[in-house]
This record gives sequence, C-alpha cells and structure tokens, in this order.
Amino acid sequence: MDTHQIEITKLQMKKIKSTIILFTVLLVSCSVKTNHESLAIDQRQPPDAALKFINEYTKACSGTDFNSAKWIESNELITDNFKVRYKQIVEEARKADPEVGLAFDPIFNAQDYPEKGFMLSGTDDNGYVTVKGKDWQEFTVVIKLAFIDNLWKVDGAGIINIPKNKQVNQ
Repeated sequence: MDTHQIEITKLQMKKIKSTIILFTVLLVSCSVKTNHESLAIDQRQPPDAALKFINEYTKACSGTDFNSAKWIESNELITDNFKVRYKQIVEEARKADPEVGLAFDPIFNAQDYPEKGFMLSGTDDNGYVTVKGKDWQEFTVVIKLAFIDNLWKVDGAGIINIPKNKQVNQ
C-alpha cells in the first residue's frame, strides 16, 4: 500500500468512528427522551387511576354476591394503607353495632351511588381527585392517590384516609 491509500483508509476509519459516536449519542438521547415521555404520561395518570378504581368498584357493587372486603383486599390499584384503614373502619362499626355494622358504604360515603359510574370533576396538586356521577352529577367522591412503585394507586376514597374537610356528605 502506498502512502495515499493509507491516508484514505485512515480517513475512512475516522468517518466510521464518527458515525458510531454519532449513532451512540443519538441512541442515548432518544432513550432519555423516551424516559421523559413516560414520566409525562405517568404524571397525567392520576385521574385515570382514580376513575378506573371508582368505576370498577361501582360495577362490582352492582353485581350479585359482591363482597367489598374481598374486592378491596385483592385489588392492586389500592395501597396497603387504604386496605388497613378500610378494615379498621368496618371492624369498629361492627363492634359498635354488630347487627348493622357500617350503615353506609365508606368509599361512596353514602348508601346509594350513581350506578352508571363516574367522570372526572377536578384535581388538586396534593394528589386528590374529585369524581362525579355520570347520571347523578351532584354526587361526588374525593379520591386520594399516591405514587408507589412507579404506579398511581388509590390511598383514600370517601371517608377512608380523606381528611374531614375534604370529605363530601351526600
């Protein structure tokens, strides 16, 4: 090989290295962008998680032989904190009145509920979502959300883990 061919080969190698470096930089920047995009999607999900929870609960309540305690215990949309507080509320009510127990649904904070489900009414910056009945728009429920293990989960609803000043009396 003469000197001219060696110089051409060196130039070709530099171009290949530059192309590889450019490709690597683009690949890394696209990965970072994808992570930011998924984070943005996660930040939009709180109302979706609240609606999914309350609408699934409403549908389950309408079914025959519904056991809310079993439904809550097995539901992955609900935090352990919610599950513990729900059990406490129900047990305290049964101790206070063994015949009736809790005379209303603590998630709806009422005996009745909008059977056609709920739609979004509002949100705040502290993880609270307010939903209203599709067929009974005066009926609202406040739902508290928590971001746990990269998922939005329900940490409160109705009277469960909702401060008195945020609870809605139906």
